[in-house]
Amino acid sequence: MADVIVNGRSIAQELAAVSILDRGFRFGDGVFETIAVHDGVPYQFEWHIERMAQGLAAIKIAFDTSILKNHTRTLLAANQLTDGIVRIQVTRGIGSKGYLPDSTAPNAGPCYVLETRAMPAIGNEPVALWQSTYTKPSPKSLPVQFKLCQGLNSTLARMEAKENECADALLSNEQKHLCETSSGNLFWLKDKILYTPSLACGVLDGSMRSVIMRLSPWKVQEVEATAGQMTRADAVMISNVVWKVLPVGALKPQGIHWPSEAAAGQLLELINADIAQYTQKHLAGWR
Repeated sequence: MADVIVNGRSIAQELAAVSILDRGFRFGDGVFETIAVHDGVPYQFEWHIERMAQGLAAIKIAFDTSILKNHTRTLLAANQLTDGIVRIQVTRGIGSKGYLPDSTAPNAGPCYVLETRAMPAIGNEPVALWQSTYTKPSPKSLPVQFKLCQGLNSTLARMEAKENECADALLSNEQKHLCETSSGNLFWLKDKILYTPSLACGVLDGSMRSVIMRLSPWKVQEVEATAGQMTRADAVMISNVVWKVLPVGALKPQGIHWPSEAAAGQLLELINADIAQYTQKHLAGWR
């Protein structure tokens, strides 16, 4: 029986609960991080916690993220997790006057939850994307570069992709500029230049996105581009902390195909080497 940590208290997952008055439950009012764990070490932990701190500041939740490392270490040890996922979520907690937060309510204040799960099995076969009919919310509407607890846009897009027998959905913004998929960041290779949508398009500032941009053997350009421009690519790839990087073989319903395996394999080799180096460097701090 796995443990979780709720507001600093370790408890069996099956017994854990948060209040129905919590604003995370009621409005999706919070942020979260999903961190890959390799050999007992959360990969890029500091990067994730910094993004969480920035996301909390962006939605005006005051929370001390410095407490999270010790809680993460405790939970990994309790669950004997060496390879998997740790998920950290912080909400505004209890206290509402409708949509307006009420900091004077009894028991008002942030709520935080840490949980773990095993790493899902991921293949390296090319996947198909569906050109979604949904658009990505504008960064003028929400701070979408962070992992916000409300994820209905991604949920609907991913459901649409599944209905059309695709692995994921390709999202663009209202200006028809490519953003990302419902579950990951997007890259395409053309003439030895690796392109990825600019954060100005409304893109999640993904942790694996940052790794790929740092490790890429090709020059990287952040761009505002349409799906039509990507169709002429030599290879297309998607990334997140679970997939690392996946080759995209097709875009539907357009029927466009790319031979993406070699480029994705080259990046995956670099990512795995970086994970091994990071794990070795930080092992003592997590044991």
